[in-house]
Amino acid sequence: MDNLSKSLETIKFGQIFSSPQVVILMGLPGSGKSYVADYLHQKYGFTVLSGENISHALFGDNQADFSLVYKTLRQLALQLLSKGHSIVIDGTNLKFSFRQQIYDEVCKNIKPILIYLLVDDQTARVRLDSRLVDASSKQNIKSTCSTETFADFKQQLEEPLAKEFCYRLLSNENLLKEIDNVIKLSNSVYN
Repeated sequence: MDNLSKSLETIKFGQIFSSPQVVILMGLPGSGKSYVADYLHQKYGFTVLSGENISHALFGDNQADFSLVYKTLRQLALQLLSKGHSIVIDGTNLKFSFRQQIYDEVCKNIKPILIYLLVDDQTARVRLDSRLVDASSKQNIKSTCSTETFADFKQQLEEPLAKEFCYRLLSNENLLKEIDNVIKLSNSVYN
């Protein structure tokens, strides 16, 4: 089975749209990216592409080749957009070069919505430490993140550049209300 076929099983398929959108989530582990992706799927019909799910499909519990994971993710994104799916890319997307690859390869004719979820270290650690590890559903992989790995991710963080149109949202009790506002605003601006 090739990489795309393996990865297809990880997709949470949503609705077909006449004007598909691309939402790119960005944030440290524990910032709520998968929570927001699931919300966009459930409420708005977005199709979810998860870097973590694809990584697990391709490499299991072994060390992943993230360049291959995200190349596969971008290929799937292009296929889904061509069929009219609005997509949400659920990944850390901390480095500008990774985001640029998405912009260049996936968003040629679509203005992406970058949502940067901000969370303090303590809240992120509490969330990560309470997370159950579960690989029973290919569409909903849950894994842990050690303190060392979290620190490594923090070192990789490259803040969005001025040329990136970005919504910076605090990952707190008002997050879903803010996500609703972003979607309403983007629908009025982009459509």
